[in-house]
Amino acid sequence: MSKKLFAQLGMVLTTMIWGVTFVMVKGALNDATPFMFASIRFGLSFFLALLYINKKVHKINSSEMIAGLVCGFCLYVGYAFQNFGLMETTPSKSAFITSVSVIMVPMMLVMFKIKTVHIRIWIATFLAIVGLYILLDPGGVGLNIGDILTFGCALSFAAHVIFQDIYISRGLNISHLLLTQLMFITFFSCCSVVVFEDFSIIASGRLFNAILVTGIFGTFLALFIMIWAQTILDPGQTAILLSLEPVFAALFSTFFAGEILGISGWVGGLIIVVAVISLELFPSKKNS
Repeated sequence: MSKKLFAQLGMVLTTMIWGVTFVMVKGALNDATPFMFASIRFGLSFFLALLYINKKVHKINSSEMIAGLVCGFCLYVGYAFQNFGLMETTPSKSAFITSVSVIMVPMMLVMFKIKTVHIRIWIATFLAIVGLYILLDPGGVGLNIGDILTFGCALSFAAHVIFQDIYISRGLNISHLLLTQLMFITFFSCCSVVVFEDFSIIASGRLFNAILVTGIFGTFLALFIMIWAQTILDPGQTAILLSLEPVFAALFSTFFAGEILGISGWVGGLIIVVAVISLELFPSKKNS
């Protein structure tokens, strides 16, 4: 199996994990405030990353700290917008708006003259956006405050994909980049709890399960896979693969939260899968 295909499968697994967390996080936010939930979630992930790196922590240099600060801040802002948005909108709608980052990534790459985007990436991106719209029908009801907040999440996540690619291309250690990101996300989230919230939570099974799943699988494992995959895939390819997230979110919302996925949903999902499969036609950033 080529490195490129292995990286793509890794990103598919990542989007599957993130897809199931939309429903779990929405339920957990009834028992914990957004920043408190983020503090515990990312704190757990940071602890796991610390155990993983262990004695190599002292080898982290200033460049990796700066990279972690920038990427971590993008994720902190993105998850803050997403969590507050989820309190006011549905999991599937949140997933669609979050995935607007699939088009924001190539647009930002071109706008800021960071990288040239191949025409076939634009075509796959267009297919993904069409599929996302058909899948989740975000125009079915009007926009609310939760939807508007989630647009901020999409922009932040797009910036994260691009910044992470920039730092990875400089040869930074991916384990160190993982740890420093999680450290800063946890720090910013804890500071936000002190400034904007209180420390009250409702100890419930759904909160405990959400923390475990998002902390271990949705953050530590998924972010590690994403960072590694970006050493092989370019930002445009990564963004298109991330468009699978709402497909899984819609499926899990259908099975576990009672949302209805009709014919248009299946058609939209199929279009997204076609867009993702077409990635095999694109040259990888590095030779496999």
